[in-house]
Amino acid sequence: MATIQNYRTNNIPTWCPGCPNYLALSGIEKALINLKITPHNLVVTYDIGCVGNMADFIRSYGSHTLHGRCIPVAMGAKIFNPDLTVLAIGGDGGIYGEGLNHLIAAARMNVDITVLVSNNYLYSLTTGQTSPTTPKGSKTKSTPLGTPNVPIDAVKLLKSVNPAIFIQRVEAKNPGEVFSQIEAAIKFKGFALLEISEFCLAFGKQLSP
Repeated sequence: MATIQNYRTNNIPTWCPGCPNYLALSGIEKALINLKITPHNLVVTYDIGCVGNMADFIRSYGSHTLHGRCIPVAMGAKIFNPDLTVLAIGGDGGIYGEGLNHLIAAARMNVDITVLVSNNYLYSLTTGQTSPTTPKGSKTKSTPLGTPNVPIDAVKLLKSVNPAIFIQRVEAKNPGEVFSQIEAAIKFKGFALLEISEFCLAFGKQLSP
């Protein structure tokens, strides 16, 4: 029987203490064990950003892609070999910013990949600039007078694009729900996106009213 060690590399995660990405990583490992997905049948593509560092920690085939490009790389792997389980992992910047057009294309096509989005409402790897999901009016490092932009709601957007896909949002403060929804997203036959709503411990205080 597979254990967590089957899916872990020898690299120690380097996120900030208490970062919700530790929870996401544990949820992925648990789902892979429960679903009996072996590392040699798994491909994971990673975006740039804090959660993209997960590329160092999961034992599988995969690629640390360019910013906004983890979804098309994942699509290519799945189309080439439909028997693979394919995950694409990124943050709100890469998936909803640079990669938004790729996201919509994948949802329209309903390609059988699972997209996991670590949404902390900021570009945190670059120390806390406004992202596509930052609440309007928030004063951040890049918008000291408050961002004028309306934030993207990916759940509503993708449901309007293709109602047949799996699209859910969970809160990182509910670990049990995070774990169960990661597994449900991977099991889904078709395009699946799970957004994990998080608070960045290092830079999230900017978003407080």
